[in-house]
Amino acid sequence: MRDPHCSSCGTPFVRLIHDEGIMERILNRFGSFPFRCQLCTTRFRAFRSQVSASPSTADRREYRRLPVSFRANLLADNTVQTINRVTDISMGGCTLETAATLPQGTFVELVIKPASDEEPIKVETAMVCSSRPGSMGIRFLEMVTTDKNRLSQVILSLLVGQSLHQNFFS
Repeated sequence: MRDPHCSSCGTPFVRLIHDEGIMERILNRFGSFPFRCQLCTTRFRAFRSQVSASPSTADRREYRRLPVSFRANLLADNTVQTINRVTDISMGGCTLETAATLPQGTFVELVIKPASDEEPIKVETAMVCSSRPGSMGIRFLEMVTTDKNRLSQVILSLLVGQSLHQNFFS
């Protein structure tokens, strides 16, 4: 049986995710497992005779975080923090290396600059999910469609690059 592809956009970049409720656990027994597209964010179920790797209990994220080094501006409480760096990213959030310390649950606006020649990606609403000295875990909540599409293209290029790297060294 072939690897699952997104039912919406057709990409093979999907991730097995955790069940939501008892009905999904029952469906799992019949070989129907939940997946999340890493690009268009669609959640779907696919039939599999067996699942090669179950989702880790330690990492409950629905999106795979990819290592990057992007500049970012953080806007919180109407003040811009300019010395920020995104160290990993996904369609669902990022880790932000920053001197700012904001409490968990704080809503922020984030502007990510993937490269100097690319247009910035604006996340209109994001939330601080974790705060550690020197970094914060940020969850993306609201983006306009054009910014979401641009982020999807950045993620696609990272996934393709990582896939080529793994195939080359396998």
